[in-house]
Amino acid sequence: MALATITNLHKSFGENTVLDGIDLQIEKGEIVVILGPSGSGKSTLLRCLNFLETPELGVIDIAGQSVDAATSHTKDILALRRHTAFVFQNYALFKNKTALGNITEALTVVKGMAAPVAEGIAMDILKSVGLADRRDAWPSELSGGQQQRIGIGRAMALDADLMLFDEPTSALDPEKVYEVLDLMKQLARQKRTMIIVTHEIPFAREVADRIIFMDGGKIIEQGMPEQVLDAPQDSRTQTFLRQVLS
Repeated sequence: MALATITNLHKSFGENTVLDGIDLQIEKGEIVVILGPSGSGKSTLLRCLNFLETPELGVIDIAGQSVDAATSHTKDILALRRHTAFVFQNYALFKNKTALGNITEALTVVKGMAAPVAEGIAMDILKSVGLADRRDAWPSELSGGQQQRIGIGRAMALDADLMLFDEPTSALDPEKVYEVLDLMKQLARQKRTMIIVTHEIPFAREVADRIIFMDGGKIIEQGMPEQVLDAPQDSRTQTFLRQVLS
C-alpha cells in the first residue's frame, strides 16, 4: 500500500494553471526525484502536499491522513502536516535561535517534548549532520551549507513519514553543495521516504528509486533513473536534459 497518494491535484495562480490534474503514488521508503524546467509546477506540487499552498481541487493522503482540497478544514490540514517535514530552498531557520534551538524548537512545539529531552535529541542530530561544534552559533554565523544542514536536521527531528526537499542546494555556493548532498545521501541509505525537487542530475541518478519529469503542470514521464535520464521518451524531457547537461 502506498504511503502517499495524490489524486487529481489542481492549482492555479490567477489565470495561470500551475498544476493540471496531478496523480501520483509514493511507496514507503521510496526516494522520488522531480525534475523539470522553471515554472513546470514541481515546487508548487511539493508545497501543496502539506498545504503551504492550497490547491483548488484534489485529494492528498499521507500515511492514512486524507484531505480533500475542496472541503479541507484547518484541523485536517494540521493533522496532514504532522506526517511531513519540509526542507526549504532558503533554509528558513529562526534567526533568533541558535543551531541547537532551531532543532529543539521542532521537538518542543510540534512534538510537545520537555526541553531537556528535546535538547538531548537535538544534540544527537547535530552530531549526525556534522555540526555539534556549532550548537551555539546563530544562523548569521553559519555558512549556507551549514544552515541547510541545520534545516535538514530540523526535518530529521520531526521523524515524519514523508520528507519534502524543495531544491535544497539552489541557494548554495557551488563548493557548499556537496555538504548537503552528502547528508541527503545518508538519509537515502536509511530508506527514508523522500520527494526531492532538484537540478542535480548526478545526485538524482545515484539516490532516486524513481525520477519524475514535469512540464506545464503535468507529469510528462517517469521511471527508473536509467530510463528517464538515459532513454527519455518525450521530446520535452530530451530537451530539458540536453540543456541541463550541456
